[in-house]
Amino acid sequence: SLRLVGGPTCNKGRLEVLHDDIWGTVCNDYFSDNDAALFCRAMGKPYGNAEAIATFGGGYGVIHLDDVRCSGQRDWRSCSHNGWGLNNCGHEEDVGLHCH
Repeated sequence: SLRLVGGPTCNKGRLEVLHDDIWGTVCNDYFSDNDAALFCRAMGKPYGNAEAIATFGGGYGVIHLDDVRCSGQRDWRSCSHNGWGLNNCGHEEDVGLHCH
């Protein structure tokens, strides 16, 4: 599951991912507008843009994903990344999305 948190509308916010029943954030390293569009499509919006880092505030708790790369994937679960919970970033680098 995916959700946007901390934004001014339901279409803007910090990206959070549910893994093992725990919500966590996504680090912005290598995260592109193409990646943003894929995650937004998974939430029912056809387009998306990555916002400046931590635009919607840093999260707390676990950072689930880092170095996300979605080259040609149709499902965000197929994107490459460092591994669940493996990261070298802080919440000041949490991904923000604008889905539309």
